[in-house]
Amino acid sequence: MDATKKPDKDLILAIDAGTQSVRALIFDLQGKLLARTRQPIEPYFSTAPGLAEQQPEVFWQALCQACKQFWELPDKDKSNGNLRERIAGVTLTTQRSTVINLDKNNLPLRPAIVWLDQRRAEGMPALGGPWGLLFRLSGMSRTVAYLQAEAEANWIAKHQPEIWKERPNTSTYRAT
Repeated sequence: MDATKKPDKDLILAIDAGTQSVRALIFDLQGKLLARTRQPIEPYFSTAPGLAEQQPEVFWQALCQACKQFWELPDKDKSNGNLRERIAGVTLTTQRSTVINLDKNNLPLRPAIVWLDQRRAEGMPALGGPWGLLFRLSGMSRTVAYLQAEAEANWIAKHQPEIWKERPNTSTYRAT
């Protein structure tokens, strides 16, 4: 490879943070999987029946380790630079409904509530205004009440108001 020529940006790094592991995959621009790593994560913990939580740092460290494994792989095609230099973009998928509350400095305010947590925020006020009227007219008020009770944000606002009042940051933890 010519030392003055920069490598082509012809790869996509896809990160999939799941319940049991973080997987990192590298694809070419035609969608062909070129490399794959997997970093197991420690199981969630539970401080009471129905609760499922995880320290946010566990996810971050697993993501870092999964990517680090790539940087240590020999590149099969050295004529076009190493894998890291060839990354054109990054995609991220995460567990549905896993919530990490961050403060204004992007530091976690509490353990993450993971997707299989069963806590509920019962007794939320019904939606008012035009949306409330539309939901009542369409017969969807009970569905909306169910979804309000299921929302982790509503549980935190109701049961941990000191955390909620920090105006939680909604960015993706450390990935921005």
